[in-house]
This record gives sequence, structure tokens and C-alpha cells, in this order.
Amino acid sequence: MVSVLMSVYNGECYLREAVESILQQTFIDFEFVIINDGSTDSTQDILAEYATRDQRIVLVQNKENIGLTKSLNKWLRIVRGKYIARQDADDVSLPERLMTQVRYLERLDHVGLLGTAYYMVDCQERPIATHRLPRADTEIRWQMLFHSAFCHPSVMFRQELLDKSKPFYNEDLLYSQDYDLWTRLQRRTCVANLDVPMLELRVHDCSISTTHYEEQQRIASKIAAQQINTLIPQRLLTESEVDTLRRWYNRFPQRLSKQDMVLCRTLLRILDAFGKQPNVDPEIVRDIRRRRIGRILAAISKEHLLDLWESGLLWDVLRNYPSSVLAHTSKRAIRRIRRVLQLTEQA
Repeated sequence: MVSVLMSVYNGECYLREAVESILQQTFIDFEFVIINDGSTDSTQDILAEYATRDQRIVLVQNKENIGLTKSLNKWLRIVRGKYIARQDADDVSLPERLMTQVRYLERLDHVGLLGTAYYMVDCQERPIATHRLPRADTEIRWQMLFHSAFCHPSVMFRQELLDKSKPFYNEDLLYSQDYDLWTRLQRRTCVANLDVPMLELRVHDCSISTTHYEEQQRIASKIAAQQINTLIPQRLLTESEVDTLRRWYNRFPQRLSKQDMVLCRTLLRILDAFGKQPNVDPEIVRDIRRRRIGRILAAISKEHLLDLWESGLLWDVLRNYPSSVLAHTSKRAIRRIRRVLQLTEQA
């Protein structure tokens, strides 16, 4: 039913915990395809030991280290499961993970890609934080315009989405290949995330997100730019604008400058174009719009009320979303709108 795919390079430190977390799953109908990507430490000995004890392990070797992306592409061709689950060699899948994901995908056959929430832990598996990702297809598609909405080692997807004659992951990208892949898969299938954490994601000094963070984010910004510029081709964003919008997604500024207000107009234009796409949930889009407009108006200081008018942002909001403003913004924001209208009359 499931093929679990894991590639490991010199992963002896946490390898046993990762392997055992799969072998101890409550769901047992799986094969565990483990790729030794040219390791030079004791990885091979550890894997050989487990392979002799459990016939569900399919142990394959790369003669030399070719990297995670090429390894996954190379050995995805041999998997046999109806569903493919990812696992990394330094993370731990919780015992109910496979069972929970299989049941979900069996019940909802229109969903082709399923991730989960996850725990972030340190080297000793001490908890750091719990991360929950957007669950519904429309929420995920909105986040995917700016950031990946999936934890890579938590995903399970249908093998039918594979085209085994072509590379699955983009080998031209050094990092963020998973983000690129999810953006392509969501064009072909509905996607979802479970709200229940099913994975312990280990944070340590050698993880890619630690050692190559800046490069990873640079490539992610390029992927985001491609999506946004496809959505609003009449207004191609600069690299700096994309970086700002990606930063705003997670932490909107408490105060907006006049230049920020101009970019807010573009953000609302992106949201309008997003809402016109087929198969998005209009209720979710309305909720996203309500929250975004509320944040924008709350970030206008008294000193910048005229900028709100001169930037064109106030006109855009009042003309296009009057009901959203009246029904959902705070009293303080409405008072600010009235104040700026009075100022423009005086001017």
C-alpha cells in the first residue's frame, strides 16, 4: 500500500531513531526504500543490520554521493506502493503517521498530496515548538504563493502523480526542490495538511535549513516570484518586492510607510487574481481578504493618514472592498478612514 522513501548520507547520528520510527508504525503494509547515498561513516553497517532483520526494507546503494534530489529521482522509479511517503534520516515519524495518512487518502480520493503538522525538536528530541500548516486546499494555495505549505518529510502522495519517464524533483535547484515540486503538483490535484502533528522534525547544526538558509530562501523567492508573476503578469514584481511580500506573510509590519502602501495595493491585486482562479473556496478567500485588509488598516499611523490617500490604497480599499471594511475592520481603523477623508477635504 505504501512505499516509504528515505535517502541518507553520513547520517549515523540519528539514523537508528529514524529507521525504527518507520518499522514501528501501526500500519504494516509498506516497503521501506532506503538509499545509502555514498556514505563514508557507519551508515551502511547500520542499514545492513536493519535490512537483515526486516524484509520490508529495500536497501539500495549509490556508488558515490549524488545528493538528495538526484537520489530521490533515481529510486522513485522502483517504488511499488499506491502511496509514497517521505522520511528523512534525522527525523522521527510518530507511530500512527502512516495509518492516519492512508485512511485520509483512501477516504478522500480527490486529494493527491497530504502533509501533516509537526513538532520541532532539538538534538536530544526535546520539544522546541509545534508547527501547524494551513489545512484546506485554498488556504494552502494562498500560502504557496509565498512559502512552502508542506513539511517535506511529512508528506504522502499518490504514485499515480509520478511520471517515471521524467525527473520528479527539479535537479537544477540546489535547495527548495520540494517547494518547487508542490507548486507543480497542486496544478494537478487537490492538496491538504493534517492538523495533528505526525512528525518530529529535528533541528541541528548540520541541517540544510541551518547551513544553507540564505541560499535556500533566495531560491524560494524565485519560485514565489514565478507564481506571483504568472498570476498578475501585467505587474511583474521585483526581487525586493517579492522578498518583502514573503516576509509580510509571516509578520506584517506594525507601521506602513508610503512605499509599503503602494506594495499593499499590489498585494490586494494578487489576492483578487487568486480569488478568480477555478476551484478556490470563496469563503476562505473572503476570510483571507478580511484579515489582510484589517492588518493593513491597523498598520496606518496617524502621521501617515494622508499617505494612505495619496498612495491610492484607501481608494482601492473603499472602492473594491467597502463591505469588508465596514463589516470586519476595527472601530479604530474606521475612525482612521474618516480622519483621512476629513484631511483630504481640508487639503
